[in-house]
Amino acid sequence: MSIKIKSVTDIINKYDHFIFDMDGVIWTGGQFIESGVKGVKSLIEKGKSVYFLTNNSTKSRQSYFEILSGIDIKTDLNHIYSSSYLTAVYLKMNNYKKAFNLGVIGITEELSAQGIKTKDSEEFKNNQYVTYDIFNSIKPDEDIDCVVSGHNPQFNYYMLCYASLCIQKGCKFVAANPDSYIKVQNRLMPAGGCIQAILERATGEKSLLIGKPSSTALEIIMKQNNIEDKSKIVMIGDNPETDIEFGWNCGIDTILVTTGVTSQEQAEHIKTTYVCDHLYI
Repeated sequence: MSIKIKSVTDIINKYDHFIFDMDGVIWTGGQFIESGVKGVKSLIEKGKSVYFLTNNSTKSRQSYFEILSGIDIKTDLNHIYSSSYLTAVYLKMNNYKKAFNLGVIGITEELSAQGIKTKDSEEFKNNQYVTYDIFNSIKPDEDIDCVVSGHNPQFNYYMLCYASLCIQKGCKFVAANPDSYIKVQNRLMPAGGCIQAILERATGEKSLLIGKPSSTALEIIMKQNNIEDKSKIVMIGDNPETDIEFGWNCGIDTILVTTGVTSQEQAEHIKTTYVCDHLYI
């Protein structure tokens, strides 16, 4: 049975480390969520460790740092964990040298910062049509040793074919995020998980997931910040399939907020430690 709390300050003394999803918690559809912003600020002011964890791979950590600074959230670049950054860290840890980036600039920037070369799918944004002859003429770069999928508004069939051929020749398939959709007002916009699923179906290969709900993200956060006690960590998010599932996979407590993709009615039927309608009152 989930515990209903009025605001994040109700449990402030139980945890030392608060991990926030951003889209649906701090902002949604390009609009800032006042209670989310105030909730984050109140924790920082009280000396709590606050981290930001997003499955959005389209931006780099620096981009998110600038957004948060713009709303006067005082944080450190090293407390921001985008799936693009986490993917780059994982690939460097495992000695990958060059990636075919099926996502966009956020992944490229983070891979470059880790010293990993990229071939960007943007190169193929105008290659809309693929015949059998064109498919047979595609020659994947021999130096590519991994394929990274992420959200890409310019995704097309040629990109799919190129990525598929890379995986067929033995490249590692890594997915930055599995999100099925992004909530835009009252509509659901297909997201990076759709591209991941298409490529898995096209190749018969299961991807290695780096973003939520994979526990890889928490392993990196704990290692980089010398955190040892999981019982002092809580995850705050709006998406049961990524944020809350991430908490269960990692063995940490969770707060489900109803300011994003989950309604108050839906929240009543979801297994989570806490439910909160507004992070700050």
